[in-house]
Amino acid sequence: MNNNLENILFPQPTIGVYCDGVPIYSYGYTHILGQGPDLIDVASMQMGNDAPLQKIRLKKSSEIGYNLLGGTTPRMPRTPENDYLPVEPIHLIDGDPTTCWCSRTIPQSNAEPAWIRIDLAGEKAIEKIVLRKRIPGAVRNQVGSMRMDEGAVEVGMAIPDYLEIKVSCDAMNWETVFIGSSEDTPEKREFSCEFIPRKAKQIWIIGKQLKRVENWHFSFSIASVDVYDLKGRNLALASRGAGATVSSTQHTMGQTREEHHRLWPVFADLGLKWIRVGYHDDPINWHWVEKEKGKLEIDHETDAAVTHAVNNGIDIVMSLNFGNRLYSNEDPTRKLPQLWEWYYENPRPPTTPEALIGWGNYIRFMCRHFKDRVKVFEVWNEWNCDLYWGEKESLQNYLAVARVAIPIIREECPDAKVMMGSVAGFSHLFNVDWTPEQFDAESAGNNIFLSAVRELAKDVDIIGWHPYYQPDPDTAVVTRHREAISVFDKWAAKQGFKGVQACTEYNIGASCPSPSTPFWWGNFECSEIEKAKYVARHTTLHTSLGISSFFCEVWANTNYPLDLGLMRRSFAADPISPLQPQPAYYAMRNLSTAFDGLNPDNFMIQVIGAPENLEICTMSRPGEKVAAIWLTGKAQDECEGLPVQVVIQGIFKSVIGFDSMNGVEQELAFSTMNGETILDGILLKDYPVLLRFCS
Repeated sequence: MNNNLENILFPQPTIGVYCDGVPIYSYGYTHILGQGPDLIDVASMQMGNDAPLQKIRLKKSSEIGYNLLGGTTPRMPRTPENDYLPVEPIHLIDGDPTTCWCSRTIPQSNAEPAWIRIDLAGEKAIEKIVLRKRIPGAVRNQVGSMRMDEGAVEVGMAIPDYLEIKVSCDAMNWETVFIGSSEDTPEKREFSCEFIPRKAKQIWIIGKQLKRVENWHFSFSIASVDVYDLKGRNLALASRGAGATVSSTQHTMGQTREEHHRLWPVFADLGLKWIRVGYHDDPINWHWVEKEKGKLEIDHETDAAVTHAVNNGIDIVMSLNFGNRLYSNEDPTRKLPQLWEWYYENPRPPTTPEALIGWGNYIRFMCRHFKDRVKVFEVWNEWNCDLYWGEKESLQNYLAVARVAIPIIREECPDAKVMMGSVAGFSHLFNVDWTPEQFDAESAGNNIFLSAVRELAKDVDIIGWHPYYQPDPDTAVVTRHREAISVFDKWAAKQGFKGVQACTEYNIGASCPSPSTPFWWGNFECSEIEKAKYVARHTTLHTSLGISSFFCEVWANTNYPLDLGLMRRSFAADPISPLQPQPAYYAMRNLSTAFDGLNPDNFMIQVIGAPENLEICTMSRPGEKVAAIWLTGKAQDECEGLPVQVVIQGIFKSVIGFDSMNGVEQELAFSTMNGETILDGILLKDYPVLLRFCS
């Protein structure tokens, strides 16, 4: 892939706007300030210190030598032949009762209306409008595939409870022909609206009080809009020249090709040094790479995306994943072609000898294709969940998959690292109070993760895990997270593991509005500013422990009720709902630059006058010791700061404070006594403030 084509596929941002003299970069429809904005009130980091606060110069990934910050993308860039958009509005007028359209999900049924506009080819007299549900298809396989939420209906079967239908001949003057309850029930197959005949060219259908659909929360989703003339003919067909426009379309977490191409360079703007790909439903997964038995191909735009990341100073973790229907004797054909294959009708994992040979061929092909560009190959994602495994999870079947893949990776890519497939719920899977004997007992019994580690400890370089989604900072999964990592690290070492751990996925969302229950993640809620503080805490803690951490996901948060991503969810739009950065995006970008070259270190630092809920993380780089301190527990949008005294052994030339929220530095006043450096009046906040002790 030549650089000219690569730049066409992934265009560099343009500068068309300035704010207070700072450039704003445009990544398509996403606009990002060129320096860290003032997320909170600008204030000195030390009482009585009048030294100026200076914005740091933010670095791109290619300018950063080393950090442990990463992100994930739910899909990778892809060509049209590997794009899959099954619920587009054209299905409203395609005349096929088995297909359907679905609006973008919203967290609450009345968060915003969803609408359909039908344009007829010409002005006609009409007398009836019918909204039809999709004809039910085959019964779906619930083992290893996504279940519908409690009380939800299938896609294509969601007529809103409240409808307003208008007609017009000029798209300006609208006449209402129906307003009120649809009186829909799960048993009804259609909604019919009859009225005195009148001429119309445009039909506008507005839905409110939307139904819960699949596992997406609330949408407007039907098979067709039929518009009948006086002879009983349906005029709302593409074959009659009709057109359909909608408020939005459900693209799931995959979103659109254009968004992926426009936003792919955002990884480099963030200053991330790691991207994790392939863990969801990417064109690099087995069932996409081998769509015809024995013929393996990489989508050339996906291939270019990997090259683009590497050329911009970013390392790749490539998850090698998922079954392939071509090798499954039990499910050779799909039963739900209207929906995405993954994760609504997952292929089963390879378990037969033939399937394991095919899996090995896929692994070898991927290694040979990407060997000079991929630093880490991961063997499956969340294999301890049936949703990602494709059937009921099985330790022995996963071990069989891993034992096929690992030797091939070692042979083909001796310089690459091998990661054991990341597991879901690391912080929930074991008790940090266990003795080593209890760990051993669990690994031989009920704990599938520990059992796999015991088997593969000597064969892998990295153990990946996902600690939590939406964690309450006052619960044990957060307050004891550091301890859990330490306890597990010591136990894994006793099993022969000599590598490192990696937090390959975690998320903290600031959903607005809050999603309607029930949902699978935690019910902890926070504001966007509070989310930014939590992201800064987790990123800092993991860096201080030498653990790479990947926020999930960088930009995909428009088609899922949970706030997944560092970009802000806004009103739905079609076909693209523009994404703008949240405060957490800017906090992550500040830390990417601040952590350049930092490694874990262990030195003593005293914080005198602090309460018990204090976190201290220590790191260093040549010529500097760096301490990050903050108050744990629930964060707040406004935190005045608690004055404390900080004491560190050693004499330093200067001390610089760094505010991770606003991205500013300040020279701090200090004194020395008895070989110690003392800082008075440091304002302790509920987010990381970094103290740089410069030799």
